Order: sequence, then C-alpha cells, then structure tokens
Amino acid sequence: MAREALLEYNQLQPTHEKLPRIARSIRCRPPPVGLLKVNFDGAFFAEENIAGLGIIIYNESRLVMAALTQQILLPASIEMVEVLTTRQALWFAKELGFHSLIFEGDSKIIINSINGNKMAQPEFGHILQDIKFLSSFFSCISFHHIRRQGNYLAHKLARRAVPNPLDVWMESVSPDTIDVYNFDLQFIT
Repeated sequence: MAREALLEYNQLQPTHEKLPRIARSIRCRPPPVGLLKVNFDGAFFAEENIAGLGIIIYNESRLVMAALTQQILLPASIEMVEVLTTRQALWFAKELGFHSLIFEGDSKIIINSINGNKMAQPEFGHILQDIKFLSSFFSCISFHHIRRQGNYLAHKLARRAVPNPLDVWMESVSPDTIDVYNFDLQFIT
C-alpha cells in the first residue's frame, strides 16, 4: 500500500524538464585585429560615500592587457561617476602607451555626449572636454554603448573598489574576478 501511495504521489508531482543552458545573448565581444578594447564602468556606494571605477583592456584574442579598480569620493550623480570613469579609462590607456582603442561603457548618456558635438550636460561638460582632449592622443579611437550585461567584468571590478582603493593588474585580472573573465571567454565569437 505504501508503494502504491508513493507511485501515485510521484505521478501527481509536476515534472521539470532539464532546460539547456542558454548563453548570454549580450556579451562583450573582442575587438578587431590590431585594436584593443577598453571596457569601463562605475559603481555608486552611497553608504560608504565612495564610488568605484573598473577598467579592463584586452586584445583581439580576449587576453587581458591591463585592468584597474579605483575608489574615488562619491560624486553628485551616477552620470558623474560614469563620466569620471570614462576619463580615467582614457588616462589609463594613454599611460600604458596604447594607441588604437575601442572604448565601451554602459552609460548611454555619457557615450552619446562624447560622440555628439554638443556638450548637452553642463554639470560634467568640463570632464567631457577633458575626454575630447585625451582622445586626440590616440591614433584610432571610438566610443560605443554596451548593455550592462555585456560589461559585467568592468562592473565587477568597479564594485571591488570598496575595500581596495587602487589596484592595477598587468596581463591579468584580480583573483576575485577570474570567474567572470573565464565565463566571458566561453562566449568569444
């Protein structure tokens, strides 16, 4: 009787098919041959009164050239965090001597402001002017918007800035972000 009750119980339970794992449809793609890609992101930590900047530079094989995480005092807005991160990404690439780069960030407002000819955002227009000036040091440069899901490694680096005021890695990433980097490597197209 117990066996029959168990069989009846199991038959009445909903079945859950094992669904195949679906790869992220939005991912960070490697740059074309001869260019480097710089992904950058900022994170806002109001309780700690700080912001975090995360920058990752990699080549067409998706090998890391350099990475940075930095803590700054909390600016007035998330847009200010993003524009400051953009400027820091340019400084970082310039200091390392890179010349041909594609910059990707997930703030559409900032990317559109950089790519436009007008400084539509007066609160950070002076930083946009710095970005335009720094851009002149590169032989090939472009700025593109990427969705947040495709910028996850830079975001994780930015979030890492809370306990780590400044860290730089050459040809590697921080040990606590290696899982995200390895996950992204699976999806190189």
